Amino acid sequence: MAGDAASGAGQEHGLSADVDPSGQLELDLFRRPAEDAGAPTQGNYHYQTEIIASYCLSLHTDTSIVKIICEWQEDFIIVRDRPPLLELVSVKHHDQMLYTTMKSLCDHGGIAHLFDRWLGYTSWPVVRLASNTRLGGRPGDYTPRALLDVCRAGELDTPRGAALIAHLAWAMMEMAAKSTTLDNIPKPAAPVPPKPKRHDPAGLPTGLFEMLLRFVHSCQFDCERPAKRDIRDVNIRQIVEPAAGTLGFAPSAAADVYKAVVDLVSEASRDDSGRPVDLAQYLTNPGAYDPRSEIAQTVQRRTISRDAVLDAIRLGTRRAVGDPVSLLRSGQAPPRAPGGHRLIEKMRDALMGDDERDNALGLRDLWLHIWPQARTGFPEDIETQFRLEMEILDIVRRIRAQLIGNSGHHGIQFQALLHAELRRAELSKKISVPLDDFHILGYAYELSDMCKFGFSRPAGG
Repeated sequence: MAGDAASGAGQEHGLSADVDPSGQLELDLFRRPAEDAGAPTQGNYHYQTEIIASYCLSLHTDTSIVKIICEWQEDFIIVRDRPPLLELVSVKHHDQMLYTTMKSLCDHGGIAHLFDRWLGYTSWPVVRLASNTRLGGRPGDYTPRALLDVCRAGELDTPRGAALIAHLAWAMMEMAAKSTTLDNIPKPAAPVPPKPKRHDPAGLPTGLFEMLLRFVHSCQFDCERPAKRDIRDVNIRQIVEPAAGTLGFAPSAAADVYKAVVDLVSEASRDDSGRPVDLAQYLTNPGAYDPRSEIAQTVQRRTISRDAVLDAIRLGTRRAVGDPVSLLRSGQAPPRAPGGHRLIEKMRDALMGDDERDNALGLRDLWLHIWPQARTGFPEDIETQFRLEMEILDIVRRIRAQLIGNSGHHGIQFQALLHAELRRAELSKKISVPLDDFHILGYAYELSDMCKFGFSRPAGG
């Protein structure tokens, strides 16, 4: 029943009988997005991330979820192994607002955009509006609140329900007439009737009323989500802590587990490739998708699997109990990173042997391999790198001062002190990104390759 359970609506309306679910699911997953910019502000973007994290952390209670695809068409898509196979979710956050008119529900609530994208699917996915903004307006009028009440009462197929759907259809057509992105919603061919006369579906374009009725049947208005300032605490208290026993971590680790899952979502949501190429040539033949194609690789980068969520939960649990961060998240030695020539030259100028150079290059490879996986994708990454650079260069200056006047091999002494002082400083505990001290040693060698410091004895030293 719409407004109560998206899954129930999907089972009621299901997939079209003449559609092959497996083939159509693949085709729909690779459909070109109408907009690919995510949330318009950093705050709303992070709100969307935390909404997705709440679904990831619910995998233990909803075993039908196979994976989640981030920022694809309607903010994210839930893929299930049973009908409804797809659920399009649109996330909207407003600081102070109620959806009191059909126009505001279509515009600020994003229902028109959600309907427009839904019309592009032939597998009839279910849909959800996840928002902190409630459906308001007078219950006895043609308002979002009245529509919600009718949905919850199972009365969409009554004359009252038909009148509300007709009002919603006219509001969508009005919005489509002013929009350049709502391509699937028909524009009004004649003047839109005044609001008191919009309850009659007879004047709507052929098929629009029936399609919109089906859409609303499949829609869950999940519009009592917490606000931005509260969502983290609510998710931890209502989702993470109750799942502790089932997922195998102590309730005291809830905050660390939550952060690890949010970091996972942030990584999957971050994709700089821009809008994928046009897919019209693929839409007629799902089997034509090449795994190496741009669109297939983009989907893969944005996908969060059940196993990835469980890995993030284990990482958060280790953080909470103080276990060391894994050196190699992939379980394989890092590949040789490009560059490093300036680092080699500096160590060669300091008359350092091949073994010292190989150790330095290996640590640099480790840093360049782990940082793209460890970073959050938010501005705090810049602060983390800046802090590490300042701390490392400060240690370098102290080592140089300590070695003034010392005899012996300057380069080897400098390298040994660099390792000892960086390990003693425990810089990994001063930052929020999960890094090991060996990762930070690798960043020190990367800074040397960037000509921030060398290994030779300074002039006069």
